[in-house]
Amino acid sequence: MTTFTIRQSSIIAFSVAAVAAIGAPIVLANGVISERPAGGLVFTKSETIGIASEDLFLSIKEVRVAYVYNSMATKVQNVTISFPMPEMPVDGGPDSEVFNRLDDKDARNYMDFAVKVDGKPVAVQMREVAWLRGQDVTARLTAAGLPLLYVKNGQQALERLPQTLKDELAQEGLFIKSESDTTSYSPEWTYQVVFEWEQSFAPGNTKVDIRYKPILGDSADYGDYFERGEGVKRYCIDDAFRTALQRRRASLEPLRLGYVLKTARFWRGPIGRFRLVVDKEKATNLVAFCPLNAKRISETAFEWTATNFLPERDIEVVFFAGQ
Repeated sequence: MTTFTIRQSSIIAFSVAAVAAIGAPIVLANGVISERPAGGLVFTKSETIGIASEDLFLSIKEVRVAYVYNSMATKVQNVTISFPMPEMPVDGGPDSEVFNRLDDKDARNYMDFAVKVDGKPVAVQMREVAWLRGQDVTARLTAAGLPLLYVKNGQQALERLPQTLKDELAQEGLFIKSESDTTSYSPEWTYQVVFEWEQSFAPGNTKVDIRYKPILGDSADYGDYFERGEGVKRYCIDDAFRTALQRRRASLEPLRLGYVLKTARFWRGPIGRFRLVVDKEKATNLVAFCPLNAKRISETAFEWTATNFLPERDIEVVFFAGQ
């Protein structure tokens, strides 16, 4: 049985409370902020449905994953499948800029998620959740008349609330009230969408294809993190890569991509055939990820394959991209 020896970034569990941990940013050395990983279909553990194959494509602009599931049951099974997106801040800061580039309708699908089953598009339901330090505060915000995606229309809604209610929400930690401007409140919760759909698994194979645009982590000043620090182990950086990075680091920006892989454990047995392709998109870019024995398959792409693969870690990739 093959295992994946990559540093762990986050784990999905089926309960909604555990899902909250997926997108929480991790603060690392030298001011580096981790990516917000997504990935992995989730539902209650199956003893009859396994992953016959998984083809995973990771790049700066797009994530694509093609699953072939195999059901050993003798009749059709109907299940609800979830795909949790990472949590995002709604305070109007740099990390919530992704929402400002989208209109009100599209902002909920902030990573342009889409799914096909056996080649046909699937209509998915969006379940919106607000989290505050691991607690689901959706009902509290809704009852107060505030939008969960506060960065879009929240300020206007807040202004209509009675002062006493504003103060209550601040006391509960949902807002920070400015000391210099007592009329100014900054939201503290994070916003998450969980995509859900009803899936029928007939006996035999079912193909599920997913794509979305990743949210990448970066750092303006990464110091020695990727040359001698924790990043060396995290991304399997070797001497040759370190030399190339030292030569060109002034012209490259680190962009980090995470993909939650451990959700494969919700399915029956190991993944029969697993294929990972990482594409750095430009020949002049650099890319690092584990395991080190991935092979080059084009000028920009690298491949790693395994059979009977039971992932023990999630995937983390760092691209060093130039203009």
